[in-house]
Amino acid sequence: MSAFEEAGVAPELISAVDELGWTLPTPIQAEAVPLILGGGDVMAAAETGSGKTGAFALPVLQIVHEALRTRQAARQAGGGGGTAPSAQRSLCVLNAEDRDAVFAISGDGLRCQARSEQAWGGCRGTVGAFSGRVYYEATVSDEGLCRVGWSTQAASLDLGTDKHGFGYGGTGKKSHVRQFEDYGEPYGLNDTVGCLLDSDGGTISYTKNGALLGPAFQLPQHMRGQAFYPAVCLKNAELQVNFGGSPFKHAPPPGYGGLASAPRSTTASWQEAPAGSGGGGGKPLAIILEPARDLAEQTHNNITLFRKHLRDPSIRNELLVGGTAAAAQLRALKEGVDIVVGTPGRVMDFMETGKLPTDQVQFFVLDEADRLLDTGNQEVIMKMFQRFPKGGSGVARLQVLLFSATLHSPEVRALAGKICQNPIIIDLKGKDAVPEAVHHVLVRCDPQEDRSWLQSAPAVHTDAVHALDQTGPNLDTPENWSEAVKRLKQRYLQRVLDAFQMEQCLIFCRTNFDCDNLELFLNSLGGGSGGGFRGKRESGVESRYSCVVLAGARSMDERRAALQAFKDGDVRFLICTDVAARGIDIQGLPYVINMTLPDRSEDYIHRVGRVGRADTMGLAISLVSSVPEKVWFCTQKGYKPWLQPDAHNTRTNEEGGQTTWYDEPQLLQDIEKRLSRPIAALDADLSLPADIAAHVAGGGGGSEVQYGQQRGGGVSKEVAERVAAVRPAVQGLARLEFAAQSSFYELKRKWAATAAHA
Repeated sequence: MSAFEEAGVAPELISAVDELGWTLPTPIQAEAVPLILGGGDVMAAAETGSGKTGAFALPVLQIVHEALRTRQAARQAGGGGGTAPSAQRSLCVLNAEDRDAVFAISGDGLRCQARSEQAWGGCRGTVGAFSGRVYYEATVSDEGLCRVGWSTQAASLDLGTDKHGFGYGGTGKKSHVRQFEDYGEPYGLNDTVGCLLDSDGGTISYTKNGALLGPAFQLPQHMRGQAFYPAVCLKNAELQVNFGGSPFKHAPPPGYGGLASAPRSTTASWQEAPAGSGGGGGKPLAIILEPARDLAEQTHNNITLFRKHLRDPSIRNELLVGGTAAAAQLRALKEGVDIVVGTPGRVMDFMETGKLPTDQVQFFVLDEADRLLDTGNQEVIMKMFQRFPKGGSGVARLQVLLFSATLHSPEVRALAGKICQNPIIIDLKGKDAVPEAVHHVLVRCDPQEDRSWLQSAPAVHTDAVHALDQTGPNLDTPENWSEAVKRLKQRYLQRVLDAFQMEQCLIFCRTNFDCDNLELFLNSLGGGSGGGFRGKRESGVESRYSCVVLAGARSMDERRAALQAFKDGDVRFLICTDVAARGIDIQGLPYVINMTLPDRSEDYIHRVGRVGRADTMGLAISLVSSVPEKVWFCTQKGYKPWLQPDAHNTRTNEEGGQTTWYDEPQLLQDIEKRLSRPIAALDADLSLPADIAAHVAGGGGGSEVQYGQQRGGGVSKEVAERVAAVRPAVQGLARLEFAAQSSFYELKRKWAATAAHA
C-alpha cells in the first residue's frame, strides 16, 4: 500500500502523482487530505512550497469525481441508460440543499422558519418552471418579516436584491435589484399569498387571500425561458408553503395550475441543467479562489495534471481570470464545468450575470486566504458564500477549505468565523516559521559613506519622487539622501550579482514602476540583446544581466512568458512584486534579493519562502537603507503620479499627497523580531559572514554544498523524516501481504490435493 493510498487517495490520482515524482505525501498533504475526504471544513497553514495545492486539489477532485459518477449512475438507472433526464417527476418541496444556514425546513419540506432577528434567511424550491403558468401559496404561520416570489438558481438567496430574483414583502413592497417599490398591500400572520409565474407571457403576479393584486414584474426578454424557482426569504418568521401537492386555500386564477402538477416537459429539477435555458452540461461542484492570475493559472494547471486518469466521467476544470477574453470562458461554462479556478473579480462577474450557476457547489476553497483579504476581497467572498447551498451533511454539505500562509492574522480568523463550520485547524507552520535552509543577510546602503551614487555611469533610473527636489553632492537634506540611496541600491545590486556570480535569482521590488526601472538598469548593463529579453535563444541564457518582469501591470501573456523564460533558464533574473510572485514555485531557486524591505514582516516570510524549499539551501539578501527613503504610496486607485510628479502629489499622505517616508531600519527590526534572530550584514567585500560561510562549507552535515542544492547528500530532511515515520507501517503491511499470499498458496495446494484424490 502506497503512502497516498494510506491517506485515502484514489488509485487514479495516485497514478497521476506518481508520474509527477511524488513518492510520499508532504506533511500538510498527510494531515489535510484525510480530513477533507471526511467531509469537514479545514483551515490549514504550512510553509510555502509545502504541497498545499495538492493538499486540497487531490481530495476535491476525488469527491467531485465520486459525485459525478453517482449522478451518472442515477441518470442511467432512471433513464434507461441514456443521457436524457428521467421522466420521473421530482418531489416539489423546499430545498434543504439550497438554503441559508439560518433557514430551517420541516421534514415534509413544506414548513420553514428563520429565527435570526439580525439576518435574513432564504431558500428555493426543488422544482422550477421555464414554460407555462404555475402557482404556489405561502401562508404566514408566525409573525415576522417575509418576502416570497420567484428566482433563478443564479440569484442570491436574499430574494429581490439582485437581477435574478423577484420578491413581494409583507410590508407591501415589491423588490428587485434592491429596488423596493409599493405594491399590493401589506400582509402578515395567517394571510396567504399566492405567487403566480407566467413564463410564456413573462410576468410575475401575486394574490392576497385569493384577491388578485395585479402584475408586479415584467421579465426581461433575455430571461424568458429560464427556469424560475419558488423563493422565500424570512427574518424571525415562519411560513407554510403549498406547491399543489394538496388542495390550495384559494384557487389559482384561470389558466394557472399548481407547480407540483405542472407537465414534466415544462419544469426543471434543481439538479438538472434547466431545459429551455440554453444551458449545456454540468454545473460547478467546486469554486477555488486565488489572489492573482498567475497563481490561479498554476493551480488550474496542477488540477489538469492530477485529473488526467479520472475517467467515466472525466472532470472538466476551467480557469476564470481577468486580463483574458471572456468569450472562451463563457463557452466552457455553457458546455459544462465541474471545477472552477479563478480570481475573485472575474468569478463574481460570471456569478452576478447568471453565467456561473452556484446551486450545486460543494467546495469553496480559498487559497492564499491572507493575500485574498489583503487585496480587499472580503466583501466579494461573503457575497459568493451567500449564494452557495448550505444544506446536506457529511460530504454532501458545503465544505469550506481555507489555506493560508498564516492562520494568526485577525482578518483570517474573522473570515473563518463567518464561513467555516467547526473547522479543523492544521498549523504546521506556526506564527514565525521560516525554512531552516534559508540564510538571511543584508547589505547596508549608506549614501553618506558610499558616494558611488554620484557616478554618472552606468545610468540609474529612479521613481521620480524627488523630481522637484534639489539633489547633489553638497546637500544635506532628507530629500537628497533619499534620492541618493535609490541610486546607490541599483549599484549595490550589480555588485551583489557579480560577487555571487548568480545564475538565477528572484528580485523583489515595492511597485510595478520600481520593477520597470530596475529592468531598464539591468538592460543598460547588457541585460538583453537590443535592450531586453526577446524570446528563447538556442544558445541558452541571453546575457550576463538578462532579466524579465513579473508584475501586475504586465499583461497575462507577458507574465506567463516571463515566468516560463525564467524557469527554462533563458534569463537569469526575475524582477517581481509581492502580489505577482505569490505562490510561484521554482525548484532549486538559490537566491532572493529584496531591493526594499516589505512594510510587513509576514511579506518578508513570503518572499524568502521562494528559496529553501524541500531542504534546498537558499540565500536571502536584503538591501537596507540607513537613511529614510521617500516612496510613492498612492491612496487613489489607478492614479500614477510618478508619470507626472508635481508639487501636490509629491507631498506625503499626511499632507494630502501620494508619498510616504520609508524607515527600513525599523522594518528590519520587525523582521528580526519575527525571525527571533538578528540578520547579519555581508562583509565589506560582499562575502558571507564567517558563521554562514562555515555552515555552507560544511553543508550542515559534513559536505560542501551550494545554494540551490539540497543538504544531506540530496535527500531532504523532510523526506527522510517521512520515510522513517512510515517505515514501520510499510514493513508491517509487507509482512501481512506475505502471510496472506502464503495462506492462499497453502489453501490452493490443499484443494488441489483433495481434487486429485477425488
